[in-house]
Amino acid sequence: MMKRRALLSVATLVGVTAVTVDEVVPQDEDGRRSSESEKAAKVERDNESLIDTWVQHAMPGEHHRLLEKMAGQWTTAVKFRMNAEAPVVESAGTCTRKWILGKRFLLEEFDGGELGLPFQALAIYGYDAFEKKYTSVWVDTMNTAITTSQGTCQRQCETIAFTGRHGDPWTGTMKPSRGVTRFINENQHGLELYEPGPDGKEFKILEIVYTRKQPAE
Repeated sequence: MMKRRALLSVATLVGVTAVTVDEVVPQDEDGRRSSESEKAAKVERDNESLIDTWVQHAMPGEHHRLLEKMAGQWTTAVKFRMNAEAPVVESAGTCTRKWILGKRFLLEEFDGGELGLPFQALAIYGYDAFEKKYTSVWVDTMNTAITTSQGTCQRQCETIAFTGRHGDPWTGTMKPSRGVTRFINENQHGLELYEPGPDGKEFKILEIVYTRKQPAE
């Protein structure tokens, strides 16, 4: 309620500004203008419409509940390969995700163990109500880029399919990538990441299985 009142105060300020601007609009042919009560009612209606729209885009909603399945502490089983012909490297790691900014975004701290080199990453997940897409931001110790992606839920939200791009230092170009997050049950989910090889054929570059850590007995 307090958050809605705060937003309504901002909307009221916008409405007052609108009335001020309206004062300089030329009068109609009859020289009549709306009464002050009619103006106030219009401002109130406009403010209510504004605040409703604002709430839809500013507050977490039903789509954030799907991300709740990813919150918590996890052990990870990682499989990674540099290209389609390279051997698969496996490692065990940990992952912690927690809500931030009023449950608008999910912050991830990921330790993938040894994948040739120590591998750590940070990520932020959310749902963009304007774009109507799930979003993610990812940074890790294997490059200096910030990777972003967008996706939608599919198969009755059993999966989130997403796409993104990242710089390929070997070709000097931006390479597309495709990923899928699969929700197996409340205690397990998986991530698969695909990208095209030099021949244009897609291969799986990364697979992570997340298993929820059980409380110590």
